[in-house]
Amino acid sequence: MPQLADPLTLATTSFLKNRLALAPLTNQQSNEDGTASEDDLRWFEQRAAGGFSLLTTCAANVQSNGKSFKNQLGIYDDRHIEGLAAMAEIAHRHGALASVQLHHGGMFASQELIGSESLVGPSDDEKSGARALTLSEVEDLRDAFIAAAVRAEGAGFDGIELHGAFGFILTAFLSPDMNRRPDRYGGDPAGRSRLLREIIEGIRAACGPDFNIGLRLALSGQDSHLPELRDVVAAFLEEDFVDYFDLVVRNLDVRVEVGPYAGEVLVDLFTGLPTGATRVGVSGDIMSAASAQRTLGQGSDFVFVASGAVVHHDFVHRALADPAYETPRPPLPAAFFRDQGRSPAFVEYLDESLGFVGVG
Repeated sequence: MPQLADPLTLATTSFLKNRLALAPLTNQQSNEDGTASEDDLRWFEQRAAGGFSLLTTCAANVQSNGKSFKNQLGIYDDRHIEGLAAMAEIAHRHGALASVQLHHGGMFASQELIGSESLVGPSDDEKSGARALTLSEVEDLRDAFIAAAVRAEGAGFDGIELHGAFGFILTAFLSPDMNRRPDRYGGDPAGRSRLLREIIEGIRAACGPDFNIGLRLALSGQDSHLPELRDVVAAFLEEDFVDYFDLVVRNLDVRVEVGPYAGEVLVDLFTGLPTGATRVGVSGDIMSAASAQRTLGQGSDFVFVASGAVVHHDFVHRALADPAYETPRPPLPAAFFRDQGRSPAFVEYLDESLGFVGVG
């Protein structure tokens, strides 16, 4: 079994100094125009100094109509490059790799921020009011993801992670419920995964051979389409199509509730697949050295730390020094997060959206 302190090499020969990576975390602290703020730089600086081997930004939207969060980081315009470059430099100065998470909210973009008439998805959606993208708009969306990756590389990042989780636009294209398109980007699983494949192929062609491509997917034991998602992951693994997966589970004990895999441990269905050269990372309720090590024991190559990194910026140093280390569990007083260096905007988000903040 690999240990948390063990290094790891990706297929691109990029080197992770340990098995603990910073998960992409929404924080709503960038400047209003999407440029990186001083709070963004401080967030990266603290976690880079705290020992993480790979730092991934919060979700950065690739088109202006894809914005899901106020004060969201952007990567759809060249004006965003300068601030992103400062974030990449911080990671590298501390010996960490740096990645940008590429995002488009689709039907889960914020109507307040972009206007309800701008909501788009693979198909018309009555509940959200989103309209179906035209064929040329799908191609524009593909090209926007590729252009964003080129900006990330130009800013000095080692790679990107595609946000294919939580119902955002890449998730929606994969879903037979949300994608009912009659053209080549809909229909069977091959059609619904075509956009994702074309984005990855385009990034490979536009960026250098050492540029890493990751893909985040959310796993749910209540998803009736889980077998199809597993087939997509298996095909990508067989082809070495991406350099790593970031698989999000609620916790390591969740079991499948429906379908042919009912009763099986959810994460094991994916970490047990043949991986080839692709690395598999898992994001979950990681708030202790033991839970991180257990993730490796269940077949993950490395661990994405989210909640633990919010509580302690030096989660890695603490976990590597003490196998019994465990963070305090939220909710915690607002003063605790302020004292840990979280920005007022981030503390507000932790309070209103995540329930991380208690009294104080």
